Amino acid sequence: MSGLFEEWVTRAPDTVAVVCEDQRWTYREVNQRANQLARLLLQTGAGPEHRIALALPRSAHTITAILAVLKTGAAYVPLDPDYPQERLTHLLTDSDPTALITTTDIAPTLPTPSNTHATPHILLDHPHTT
Repeated sequence: MSGLFEEWVTRAPDTVAVVCEDQRWTYREVNQRANQLARLLLQTGAGPEHRIALALPRSAHTITAILAVLKTGAAYVPLDPDYPQERLTHLLTDSDPTALITTTDIAPTLPTPSNTHATPHILLDHPHTT
């Protein structure tokens, strides 16, 4: 998947790739954002055989987060922040993610299962992340 995306970055870097509300990102911009996040994920230990939880609202950032996870070779576990707490706890416990990508608004609402207490939270809207 990320290989096909890289082809489009090479072919048409300045073509708009993602449109969401008032955001319009080119293939180059999406790729740069995804690469930056992928590097951060690799620092947390992401890679093949690992899972990264995504608790995000629908946005352009969600696309870059999914692409970043795929670039590391890990799998992503989508978490709808509106799920009941019991469901989120089960998904986090069962998947035992290497990291959790979320936002500053959503992070405090997420449960912290006993086996994920050390799971790093990557906040997409934090200045050091984007």
